[in-house]
Amino acid sequence: MQKEKIIQELEDLKKENRFRTIKTNDKGLYNFSSNDYLGLAHDEDLLQKFYQNYSFENYKLSSSSSRLIDGSYLTVMRLEKKVEEIYGKPCLVFNSGFDANSSVIETFFDKDSLIITDRLNHASIYEGCINSRAKILRYNHLDVDALENLLKKYSKEYNDILVVTETVYSMDGDYADIKKICKLKNEYKFNLMVDEAHSYGVFGYGIAYNEKLIDKIDFLIIPLGKAGASVGAYVICDEVYKNYLINKSKKFIYSTALPPVNNLWNLFILENMVIFQDKIEKFYELIDFSLNTLKKLNLKTSSTTHIISIIIGDNLSTVKLSNKLKELGYLAYAIKEPTVPKNTARLRISLTANMKKEDIEKFFKILKTEIRKIGEL
Repeated sequence: MQKEKIIQELEDLKKENRFRTIKTNDKGLYNFSSNDYLGLAHDEDLLQKFYQNYSFENYKLSSSSSRLIDGSYLTVMRLEKKVEEIYGKPCLVFNSGFDANSSVIETFFDKDSLIITDRLNHASIYEGCINSRAKILRYNHLDVDALENLLKKYSKEYNDILVVTETVYSMDGDYADIKKICKLKNEYKFNLMVDEAHSYGVFGYGIAYNEKLIDKIDFLIIPLGKAGASVGAYVICDEVYKNYLINKSKKFIYSTALPPVNNLWNLFILENMVIFQDKIEKFYELIDFSLNTLKKLNLKTSSTTHIISIIIGDNLSTVKLSNKLKELGYLAYAIKEPTVPKNTARLRISLTANMKKEDIEKFFKILKTEIRKIGEL
């Protein structure tokens, strides 16, 4: 390791407006960058109900060991059983969505495998692909026809094929046609992995559950750090795959398990999902209102969900816009390359269920004004 080389690399990142820093934002800012889509993490009534339901002994703040030693406490076992009751398949809880995604791929697939992945899949998915040493092919974002063309070309060459997709995409706010992808399995006999990080909660138990596609999906990954208002992830799969992960996944075997209090909250959210339906339906109204308001203001977006992507272009202009909005009282985070493709730096605007229509409309009008000012520079 050469320290001088590292210093130069950091300086280059600064020049390219790609340098990341950790900071605490003013809590008084109107937050358009939260992934707490249903507002559950800040729902005081819900939190009060949670605290009233359980005795103090349940709020242990550390599991103090891995799942294979003493970390498989009663709560996490109850949680996995509840997930299985709902989804009809066994569940294994991981500490994060990143670990779940990367672990499944690197544990089950190897140099003799072919992995076909949506071009815009999450970094955790690509880490698993790289660690597996499998051949990796990418298809154009959401293009199921392109996916099928690759399957036609390679399905006879490989006996072990994995197709990976997300449902809702966090940078573009669009979603995959997983029903159409599942239909391809009948002909091409591949394994399918689906990540529901940005759809769990917003779509109740998720899009795969709602579309009755669980049996078609070999690995359903449900990270809990977004609308789940928590931390961790469910890997939903056949029993034989669950047992293989327990025995072979390094990130599962050698990680201290999540604290009991976190999985108690995960269980509480799961058990109460049905009572959030009114909140979810009102949220859909808020999404429709927001997208229609953008159209009226001629603010372009390809988004069709609760994640609204406004492409600005270069990193510097996007950062300047984000900083100006912060001065005006709004937190709208700038997403820069290389997280997104070159010349597509953007504001990623997240809607949450506790927002008001008048506040959203006011923000979009301010946003349009500030974008126009940048264009005039």
